Amino acid sequence: MFRLHELIALVTYIACALCEPIQARDATPVASTAYSIPSIVTPARATSPQYSQSPLQHSSFAVASTANFGKMADPSNTYTLFRDGGGSCTIANRTLWLFCDTLAYRSSDGRYMGAASNSISLATNFSQPAVLTDASSTPATGIRPAIPWTSAEAAVAGSTSQRYALWVYTNCIPTGNNTAVHFWLVNKFSSVTSHRTLGNTMAQYTLDPMTNQFTVTRNSQITFAPPTYGYGSFANVVVNGVAYLYGLDTVYSRNDVHLAKVPVNTITDLSTWQYYNASSQTWNSTMPIPNARQQSAAVIQNSIPFSSGTIFFSEYHNAFLLVFFDNWADSTFRVLSAPSPVGPWTTNNIAIWAMTPGPRGYDYGGVAHPIYYTNGAQAGKSLMLHYSYQNTSGTYTVASQLTFA
Repeated sequence: MFRLHELIALVTYIACALCEPIQARDATPVASTAYSIPSIVTPARATSPQYSQSPLQHSSFAVASTANFGKMADPSNTYTLFRDGGGSCTIANRTLWLFCDTLAYRSSDGRYMGAASNSISLATNFSQPAVLTDASSTPATGIRPAIPWTSAEAAVAGSTSQRYALWVYTNCIPTGNNTAVHFWLVNKFSSVTSHRTLGNTMAQYTLDPMTNQFTVTRNSQITFAPPTYGYGSFANVVVNGVAYLYGLDTVYSRNDVHLAKVPVNTITDLSTWQYYNASSQTWNSTMPIPNARQQSAAVIQNSIPFSSGTIFFSEYHNAFLLVFFDNWADSTFRVLSAPSPVGPWTTNNIAIWAMTPGPRGYDYGGVAHPIYYTNGAQAGKSLMLHYSYQNTSGTYTVASQLTFA
């Protein structure tokens, strides 16, 4: 059973006339690109993590209602897009959506128009989360990736094998009004169906609110390579100007989550990062390089493996929540909680929404988006969730809403 980013390798991955290749640079930064995006302002009240030291509220995590908004798509795009994975990013009063492998077909006759390793769209408003405006896969822009290739990656970008792919399964980290960083997984295909993750890369975003120019820069191809934990690729949360970045142990166990922290204003300077050891409850400026499973050092030691997740502060629950999918073949959102970003985290894996999977057997890539549904209500009571749904026609992302009782 293949996910979209595995199936896409079977499709002819040859640049078409409408495709607009990204030009990579050999010097530092290793890759950079800039392009215009639509001017769609979507302001929202950001959550403000203020733990009151009182007990966890609504600890049963009972759900009052769920709603399915359907396929996330741009109704004005004359291409039909199939894509998976992804995360959101609020920057300069815009809410961007970044997705993984994207296949484009002409809606009028179903003709295949091209593919990209990733794509970008914008939210139009928060009341209709499935309605997007596409920015990088349209007849006007061509079928182009949102994140630039390095020169080595670009050299094989059009190959059916031995290619690279950049994928994301979490939300970005705002570092200022007009800036953010986002950790993308760097994958290398050795054949049309086989790939391995080389690590993650830090993509730096800048959005000029006056010109709507969106700039993406990568200062290194790989930021954290296995067996190092992929800090920031699993989840992140910002508290009082400090970014807490969570990474899975993907080499020895997907049950363990490790933690780093850094002031958001120095996040691109790795020398300012600190790393947490749960067994000693201490922070260290030396990054751990595991040569075996370091379960006792993990901030979360779970009984089931993780695939994708989101950590955020819920005012409604007076706690930090981890909303996640376990393993890859899953169709259920689950939740853990903690009184602080460090923990202690629960391990009871409460199921909050078991969805009906698509006809291909399971959904995957579930991510929560706490920037939605916060205006005029306690943050965390209602959540926007999205996941990858495998239909017979292809894989696409679905927007949904969950409201706690």
